[in-house]
Amino acid sequence: MSIPLLDPLYEAVAWVIMRLHSLFGAVFGASSGWTWALTIIFLVIIMRLIMVPLFIKQMHATRKMTALAPQVAELKKKYKGDKQKLNEETMKLYRENGANPLAGCLPVVAQLPVFFALFGVLRAISLDEPKYGLTPEVVHSAQNAHILGVTVADRLLSKLFPPVFYPLGTEQRIVILLTVVLSATTTFMTVRQSMKRGMTPQVDPDNPMASSQKMMQYIV
Repeated sequence: MSIPLLDPLYEAVAWVIMRLHSLFGAVFGASSGWTWALTIIFLVIIMRLIMVPLFIKQMHATRKMTALAPQVAELKKKYKGDKQKLNEETMKLYRENGANPLAGCLPVVAQLPVFFALFGVLRAISLDEPKYGLTPEVVHSAQNAHILGVTVADRLLSKLFPPVFYPLGTEQRIVILLTVVLSATTTFMTVRQSMKRGMTPQVDPDNPMASSQKMMQYIV
């Protein structure tokens, strides 16, 4: 089920998939597993490159926060026994200097709708539903393209979430499971590193903003 508000994003992702599939299909064949593997890989790379300006903004914000570290340290000493007042004065200092502790979340937050769209388009392909600008021919080619013995339509829990086009063997389930684990691990580590760059030493770990940043890495 797609999110109507994100339909333009779904269509944009589908448009890129169509172009990449056409490019790699001319070399490896429309229904080749290599074609679809490279299409998905390059789609993710393009998405990451689009986020580069946000990562640069994150770095600038981090440097600004670091420059304010001595003043924040003084506030901690001054309001050591009053955490609420400390947070208020710290936020006031950030506002006066144009610093934003949440800037470290920007790349993560911006990626969420894009990955929702990617998931939605790939789900439409797996369910054999030509939409968002996908043609039936492209969807059909994905249904028949084998990547390490599995297709885009295959699921680890195939009995709970049909349809599948043929029974999955143990080896195929292992491939899917390893792919899911690898994807989840790399995503978590990427977001974790992004958060570490965005969070500066002077930010109180008990600060609500710091807590929200840490929570984001698990949500993604």
